Amino acid sequence: MGGKVWIAVLVAAIVVAAVAAGAFIAINLTAPPPPPSPPPPPPEQSECPRSNGLCIERNVTRVVDGDDLEVEGGLRIRLVLVDAPELSESGGLEARDYLTDLCLGSLALIDEDDFQIGEDPYGRILAVVYCDGTNANAAMISAGHAETYQRFCSESEFGSEAWTGCSSPPPPPPPEDDCDPSYPDVCIPPPPPDLDCADIPYRDFLVLPPDPHRFDGDGDGIGCET
Repeated sequence: MGGKVWIAVLVAAIVVAAVAAGAFIAINLTAPPPPPSPPPPPPEQSECPRSNGLCIERNVTRVVDGDDLEVEGGLRIRLVLVDAPELSESGGLEARDYLTDLCLGSLALIDEDDFQIGEDPYGRILAVVYCDGTNANAAMISAGHAETYQRFCSESEFGSEAWTGCSSPPPPPPPEDDCDPSYPDVCIPPPPPDLDCADIPYRDFLVLPPDPHRFDGDGDGIGCET
């Protein structure tokens, strides 16, 4: 008698398992296939087209002068193709104040010059800086607080852009017979008038005494240092 009971229980279990398996198969055969996975999102477009150098956003923490600033992380940025007067020269303080009002404390996009990566002798990043969306390099030139650094137009990624002024030729040098001997490597006329670095296209040139235009402010023998 006991054996018959166990046989009946075993048969019932087999029947239940068969029914469950059949139901599972039926559900999976009739259920619609899962929807396809959505395609991956397209890659974000770079804020700096064609950029091989740095393309980063940082807050501006310090303005050194009219073409030099610092951003968070200790990065020093040189506004590429911008030549502002030194602080000791005429217009230097005004240039720094203008750049300060434009950039200090703002979120700046740094677009490094692809053609001059690592070229600055002082370890600065040569770049175009957009302060809250405004091209600070262009603003310094257009506002008259800086000139185009013509010497580097042909070496810069941005040399062909209209804001740089690179398409305008630099002023012609004075006649060779009117060159002050204090500046033997370039041709700069003697005073009057008294000239500042912002008035001439030359940088980092040899200066000999008596330096009538006072281009060598720190007395190291190099005039209008960058």
